[in-house]
Parts: sequence; structure tokens; C-alpha cells
Amino acid sequence: MKAAVTLFLIASLFGLTMRFMFVGELPGLNYKHLLHAHSHVALMGWAYMLVSGALLFLFIGATRHSVFFKAIFVTNVVASIGMAVAFSLQGYGAISIAFSTLHLFAVYGFSYQFLKELRRNNQNDATKLARWSVYWLLISTIGLWAVGPVGAMLGRQHPVFYMCIQFFLHFQLNGWLTFAVLSLILQHAQRSDPNARIPHHAFWMLQLSLLLTYTLSVTWSNPIPALFYINSIGVVFQSIAFALILWSLRKVESFVIVASNWRQWLLLAGVACLLLKVLVHVAVALPMVASISYTIKNFVIGFIHLVVIGSVTLSVAGILLQRGLLPSDGITGIGWQLLLAAFIITEILLMGQGLLLWFEVGFIPNYHLFLFAASALFPIALSVILSGFWRYSSTAITTSNPINQSITNQIQSS
Repeated sequence: MKAAVTLFLIASLFGLTMRFMFVGELPGLNYKHLLHAHSHVALMGWAYMLVSGALLFLFIGATRHSVFFKAIFVTNVVASIGMAVAFSLQGYGAISIAFSTLHLFAVYGFSYQFLKELRRNNQNDATKLARWSVYWLLISTIGLWAVGPVGAMLGRQHPVFYMCIQFFLHFQLNGWLTFAVLSLILQHAQRSDPNARIPHHAFWMLQLSLLLTYTLSVTWSNPIPALFYINSIGVVFQSIAFALILWSLRKVESFVIVASNWRQWLLLAGVACLLLKVLVHVAVALPMVASISYTIKNFVIGFIHLVVIGSVTLSVAGILLQRGLLPSDGITGIGWQLLLAAFIITEILLMGQGLLLWFEVGFIPNYHLFLFAASALFPIALSVILSGFWRYSSTAITTSNPINQSITNQIQSS
């Protein structure tokens, strides 16, 4: 978790640098290279390590294969740091692609062993969602493997090339990460209500909607009318599925609002972002809105941040903080609340400016300066959060949950 937060800090510094390039001069830096470094470290570094770590510790706990998982962890760290350096210097090149490939092999190693260990658990809706999240993680990598051959044969401007990239992003954001977040939310709910579950038909509607809504990504390069309608059908299935899931969890004690518990507020903010993500999909079910959603860059960036920082980071961090797997003292709490404030402010600026561009009424005064200032809160907040690890000891993991107790014993013994 310390490594994951560190990677989030690195990604935020790349993002802040890009925001500054609209305010002042930074000679010698390539914006596109920084963008590739930022996106790869955020998605393959921070998001992947946070979520895979949460799945491992909360679903598996201590395992006789801990040496194997430690090797996978080290490989991920090396690959993430390598991508941060290589992409920032050369963009897509031999070295950056090599580190990206190393990450993929680590993903395959983790997935194989995690799925093998997960079969030993009691099988329920939470484990089913966790298993399918990993399946979608593996499926998403097909898009990355296809990028090289398609780019070489058809060129990087060909529609199929963009379809491959969108294939990876779609099944990462809406498959792997979303299913993993839902599995962790349900597993957390089962702590207070062991009978918490989701309707069987809602699960398969969620699966079907994931496949159908990929067509929206395809319309980016191929705006065929039929694809918009297929996406709309997928959005309807997705909306019904999420409505059924939320209805089934409405009375679970874990999600009852407690004003003084900032950790729970963080989790609820993440759940709210997950719902907002669904509402965004509902909006883009209209073909006119769908075409605008990916032509205005602010909306694209805002949506990706809504998923990665909002629904994933806030939800998973909220659960881990309550389970004792992230430091949660008063100072660290200030860091998380500052991170939440930075996220909300930057989303308002991004989406607000996007709406102004949509209605062709100009720019927010000093928009880029305000966006840079708000973005500066991210590395500040993450530095405060990271400092919590130095004040945090393994004895701080105090919980009656047997899985977490086994983690405590493992940490202490190592």
C-alpha cells in the first residue's frame, strides 16, 4: 500500500506538470510523453496495485504462496517505476514498451495464483465478482497485445488502432476496476450482514451491459448510428443492474451514515462516484450526447478521473482504512480529506469548462490557473497520506476479523 500511494504521488506530479504547461513555460518537456507516463503510472501502477492488493489481503489473507506474491509485487514496482521514467523521456518506445510488457507478465502471474487461491474460499456473490474482475483484467490485456501488430500493419491513425486502445481502457475501467470495487463493497457489507448478496439476474445484466457499452468506445473512431443504439441498450441493462444491487444493500449497517466517521464518508463518496459514473452512462445513451462526450476533452479527462480517483480510489481506500490496512491517524485523515477536496474541485472545473465549451460560451476566467492550483492539492494530500506510513506500525492493525489478524501475524513475523 505504501508503494501504491507512492505511485499515485508520482502520477499526480506528472499531472501537475502538465497542468503547469498551460500556465507557464517548461522548456525541454514533451507534453505527450508526460501524458503517457501519467496515465500508465496511474492505471497500471496506482490503481492496479491498490485494487489487486485489496483483493489479495481481504479475500485471501495470509497464504503459503506469500513469496510468490512478493516477487509479483517487486516486479510491479520495477515495471511501474520503469514506465514512469521511460514514458516521460521517450513516449512509446522500446524501453517503455518493455516495462509495460513486464507489467503484463506480472498481471498474469498474479491472476493465476489469485484465482487459484480464491477457489479455496467460500463461494458467494463477493467472490464471484472478484473472480470476474480478474477475468476482465485478463481480457482487457488483449487490446494491449493487439496495439503493436495493428499499429505496424495499419498505422497508428487507423480506426482499428484506436479500437484496440479503447478495448483495453473500456474493460479496465468498466470491467476489471468496477467489478473489483463492487466485490470489495459487497465483501465489506457482509461483515455486518453475512446474508448480503446481489440478485443473480443483476449480475448477468451487468456482464451483458459491459459487452454492449463497448460500442460507445468504437463510435469514437467509427460513428455508425447502429452502434449508438447498441450502447443505449447496454446502458439500460447497466442502470437496472446497479439499481437492483443498491436496493439489495440499502439496509446494510456498513453504509449507514455516521457523521463523525470520515473513513466511512470516504467510502460513501466513492459509492456516490460509482453511481455518478452510471448516471453519466445514462446521459450518453442519447446519441447526440454520446458524440459530444468524447469530442470534448474535458469530459473525457473528467470521466476517467471520476472512475480512477472517485469510484475506485475513494471506495477502496475507505474500506482499507476501516479494515486497518491503511494508516488512519488524525494527520493522515487530513490528507485523505484534502485529496477528496482536490478531486471535487478539479472535477467541477473540468466538467464546468466542458459544459461551457459544449454551449460555446467561452472559458472560465483564469481556468488553467485555477485548475493548476487545485491539482497542486493532490501531491500535497498524498505526501501527507504517505507520511502516515512512517508513523504506522503493524500493531496498528487491530481487528477481530480473522483474515486481518492473519495479516498482522504475517507482517510481524516478517
